[in-house]
Amino acid sequence: MAGRPAIEHGRLRAAIELAVGEADAGQRQRPPMPFPPELKPFLRVARVPANALGRLRRAIEADDEFRRRVAAVADARRVDPIGIEWLRCEAGWEARISSLASELDEEAASRQEDTALRRAERRREAAEGSAAKSRVEVGELRARVDDLARRVDQERTARAALDDEARRLREQVAESRRAERHANDRSEAAQARQRVAEAERDAVRAEAAAAADQRDVLLAARAGDAGVSVAAAQVTELRALAESARRVADRLAGLVDVGPQLRQPVALPGGVARDSARAAEHLMRVPGALIVVDGYNVSKLAWPDVALDEQRQRELDVVDDVARRYGAEVTVVFDGAEVVGAHARRRRLARVVYSPAGVTADDVITETVAATPPARPVVVVTNDRAVQRSVAAVGANVVSSDAFLAVARR
Repeated sequence: MAGRPAIEHGRLRAAIELAVGEADAGQRQRPPMPFPPELKPFLRVARVPANALGRLRRAIEADDEFRRRVAAVADARRVDPIGIEWLRCEAGWEARISSLASELDEEAASRQEDTALRRAERRREAAEGSAAKSRVEVGELRARVDDLARRVDQERTARAALDDEARRLREQVAESRRAERHANDRSEAAQARQRVAEAERDAVRAEAAAAADQRDVLLAARAGDAGVSVAAAQVTELRALAESARRVADRLAGLVDVGPQLRQPVALPGGVARDSARAAEHLMRVPGALIVVDGYNVSKLAWPDVALDEQRQRELDVVDDVARRYGAEVTVVFDGAEVVGAHARRRRLARVVYSPAGVTADDVITETVAATPPARPVVVVTNDRAVQRSVAAVGANVVSSDAFLAVARR
């Protein structure tokens, strides 16, 4: 077997595992069929470890009789072409193996290139879609800004008209005050004339008495002409118009303040630590709240030693129990729509979401929070610091995976 071409051990896995199976079958025969002793520790192993492939390969290559026995039962259903060539060692097998390996390398490279091209195309399409959506949103925002600018101009025009009216009323008040001063002057003149009449009263009593009657009538008429009560009414009217102008200004300020409504995190009861099981349980009970769970972040923490499909099933059972106990609406987000069985339908309380190709579960969680109306509370369950910071920045509450599991296992 000297002078064999360099072949990666992994490409001979099927042939080596066939040899192990043949050794297992042979040792059960009577009399037992001989096989390399190096294979014995792996007779009951379902899959030969990668680090043992080289050792078993060398043992098989060193035992030509055993190798030929394995080659006799090797066919295309059980062993790939490279493995068959390696077992049979027929004339020209080295060149055929090199050619087959080159073809496999070329096929793998072609598949990787095709995969990379498809992913790049999906990313390009996603970017174009996002850009188109952004352009539409920018257009809508510009139209909204233009509409608000028109409304602001209208309110400014109305306020200018109110300012003109207030100025006119102030002028009327000033005119009333001038009339009041003139009335006072006339009153003082009348009082002077009254004093003259009183001095002349002794001489001309009848005339003085008539003059006194006339004076009383004149004083009453001039007091009315002074417009004191009218001036007070004018001031009251001015005050009412000023208050109306203030209300219009307040409405204008409210129209200009068009900032988006921001989500506010749910407040915790006094004395409850933010990252505690008590805090998590309180948030699970918030009416109308949406609970978003980072699927693999929780499952890998809870069941690190089992396969991913089993992790998913266990986690969804736990989440359904939480949703049932607390009446919560729960969405669980996992990475990878290409996972086998990911879209199998099963009646569950929780909604299950798998991220599309080229998109991470973290991005889906962030987009879910952003798409939820700001008035609705959102609670995100994860230990991922980046996701925690991202969702907390937009007003979502954060519950650690540890605290969520503590509540779920009660």
